[in-house]
Amino acid sequence: MSGQARVRSVDAIEAFRGTLGRFEQRVQDALDTLRGELQRAADWLEHDRPAYWMEQSRQAAEVVQQAKIDLERCLMYPVADERPSCREERATLERAKARLEYCREKTERVKHWKRELHHELFEYEGRVGHLRRMLEADLPSARARLQQVVRRLDAYQIERPPESVERTVENKEAHS
Repeated sequence: MSGQARVRSVDAIEAFRGTLGRFEQRVQDALDTLRGELQRAADWLEHDRPAYWMEQSRQAAEVVQQAKIDLERCLMYPVADERPSCREERATLERAKARLEYCREKTERVKHWKRELHHELFEYEGRVGHLRRMLEADLPSARARLQQVVRRLDAYQIERPPESVERTVENKEAHS
C-alpha cells in the first residue's frame, strides 16, 4: 500500500471487528434455523404425508368394498317381487369411490411435491453455498485481518517518538 493511513480510531476498528463477528453468528444461526425448517418440511413430505394418504387410501378402499357388498346385498333381496332401487346404497358407493379417488389424487400430489421439493432444495443449496463459504472462510479471515491491523496500529503507537506523543496530547487538549 502506498500513501498514509488516516486511522482516527483503533476502537472503531475493534468495534467493527466485533460487529462483524456478531453478524457472522447471526447469519449462521439464521442459516441453521432455515436448514432445520427445510428438513422438517422435507421429513413431513417424505414420511408423514405419504404414510397418511396411503392409510387414507386403504381405508377408503375398505369403505368402497363394504359399500359394494351393501349394494349387492340390497339388490339380492327383492321386495314384493320388485327389484329394489337401493338409492341410498348406490349413493354411499359413489361417495366412497369419490373419496378413494380423492385419496389417490392426494397420493400423486405428494409424489409430485416430493420431486419439486428435492429440486428446490438442490437449487437452494447451490445458491446458499456461496454464503456458507463466505461465512466459513472470508469472514473469519476478515476478522483476523482486522485484528492484525489493530495489533500493527498498537505497535506503531508504542514505537512513536516521545515528542510526537506529546504533540498528539497537546493537539487533543487544544481541540477539547
